[in-house]
Amino acid sequence: MAHDRHISIAEKYSRKPQAQLAEQLLGGFVYSSVFISCCAFSLTIETYKLAGLPISMPMAVFVFLATLFTYNLSSVYSFVRWPHQQKYKTSRYWWQRNKKLLALTGVASIMLATGMYVYFGLNINLLVVLHLALISVWYTVPIVYKSSWVRPLRSIPLLKVFLIAYVWAVVTAWFPLLDAGIAAWDGEAMLLLLRRFLFILSLALLFDIRDYAYDRSTNTLTIPGLIGVRNTKFISITLLAVYTLLAATSETGEVQLALMASAFVAALVVLFSDEHKPRIYYALLADGAMLVHAGLVYLAFS
Repeated sequence: MAHDRHISIAEKYSRKPQAQLAEQLLGGFVYSSVFISCCAFSLTIETYKLAGLPISMPMAVFVFLATLFTYNLSSVYSFVRWPHQQKYKTSRYWWQRNKKLLALTGVASIMLATGMYVYFGLNINLLVVLHLALISVWYTVPIVYKSSWVRPLRSIPLLKVFLIAYVWAVVTAWFPLLDAGIAAWDGEAMLLLLRRFLFILSLALLFDIRDYAYDRSTNTLTIPGLIGVRNTKFISITLLAVYTLLAATSETGEVQLALMASAFVAALVVLFSDEHKPRIYYALLADGAMLVHAGLVYLAFS
């Protein structure tokens, strides 16, 4: 371990300043969760386009901020519980060296999101928002019930990917429709929600593949741990095939082609994924498949 640390430090000082700056900027963009929040923002815009509704920028920005808070919540919790952390300052991982910055980002984003919800009077039932907030917080943070700690939802076997897909589908597909006055149980709204759920679930499975070795070391049961990486990729491809079938039967013209093309791009990311790929592969490509999805749809309407 000491030898590896010596090598990483030597490599750090041997890199050109431009390369170090680029690494810092990329790390800040990706690992601060700004990138994944941009994906949520773009999918929200896509929903308005698919539904033929005028785009509400306050709602899209609200989704961006809520996502930024959710993905930085672990850093907020870490600093609330252990406020005097020192051990990660020399870590080779950007997100560990900048935990304080991530915690501040999380706090600022939830304050801004709350302000936007109130100021713009976003038309989302507060109970819908609160139940998603509960899932998002409990996903990361253990809660106290009857004087006992209840473990986070993410540690419950096999549940993690379904929670991720559910929250993302509701926030990026249902929220915009509800805010526009569309009934929650409207047939087209439910179809869009289902399509978004399937697409996100297919990508969420990849992060279980990424964490396969770690989850095995901690005895956390995930879908790859239960059926293997190869079969998990097969399930992901099957979900994308169902998504493509729904898109083909519910959309027409250039929009239909855009949705099918985005599913094809996502399928390529799935096929080339494995537990040995670096984290940046999943951070840029798996999450980036959502950005491609929204971008292709946006171009189809241009």
